[in-house]
Amino acid sequence: MSYLKKLFYESCCEELRILKPGNHSIQSKIIGMDHKKFERAAKISSEILAQKQLSLGESIYESASKCFEELGENYNLGIILLCAPILKIPLSRLKNFKLELKNTLKNISRKEGELIFKAIMKLKPAGIDNYKGKGNVANKNNKLDFREIMKIGAGWDRISRCYVDDYFEILEKGLPYFISLNKKISYHKATTMLYMNYLCLDVDSHISRKFGNEKAKRIMKKSQLIQKSLNLRKKYDFKLLKLDKYLKVFHYNPGTCADLTVTTLLINKIRDIFKFPI
Repeated sequence: MSYLKKLFYESCCEELRILKPGNHSIQSKIIGMDHKKFERAAKISSEILAQKQLSLGESIYESASKCFEELGENYNLGIILLCAPILKIPLSRLKNFKLELKNTLKNISRKEGELIFKAIMKLKPAGIDNYKGKGNVANKNNKLDFREIMKIGAGWDRISRCYVDDYFEILEKGLPYFISLNKKISYHKATTMLYMNYLCLDVDSHISRKFGNEKAKRIMKKSQLIQKSLNLRKKYDFKLLKLDKYLKVFHYNPGTCADLTVTTLLINKIRDIFKFPI
């Protein structure tokens, strides 16, 4: 499992080194955040998520808790939630990645689900307290099971949606787009464009929770306009920098798009080793 630990850590670090409008990176930081803490969170979670003896729920809860307790903030819950199921796939006998991932998600028990929700409530991702309706993970008297709550959350949360539709957005949209880009341009540039692609595909859940769906839609449409004028020359980079400045001035952080980017990088690395079809 040591190679999985390495692949996960590398994916997290690569995502930190590209320009991601609105999101923290080494070249464009969010005030009050430190890339070294993101790297430390990646290191801590890599050690725990790769432990074979831990169940999915245990690995999510333990890694999220340890990161939070050491760093004092939520630095990578979304990444943990998305990457943990992938790292639990039995790769030693891998024949069909999509089917194995589907089975991993389908077999999440009530006990495992409770551990996952416990991790979410311990770290309290930004804006989660704004939702009080059916399927609220903070409701201790909730009688719905894990999959039912995720189905409700899938209506507005892209991470919940991945648990429900077996990572459709990543496997059918993000990953093929990234693989295609890698044949034409540098890995670094392709990763930036992968992030932008996620920003254009749907509203960012993190922004939507904090600032409302209408604001998230406006940011998505602004990103789509930039993508329509896409070229690989300096003009495109200038537009990305301008968008980055705008988003950071107003604290609009597309954190979910960053989480989806890391997850895509991880799956792509595993695919490079096992050569499974997409």
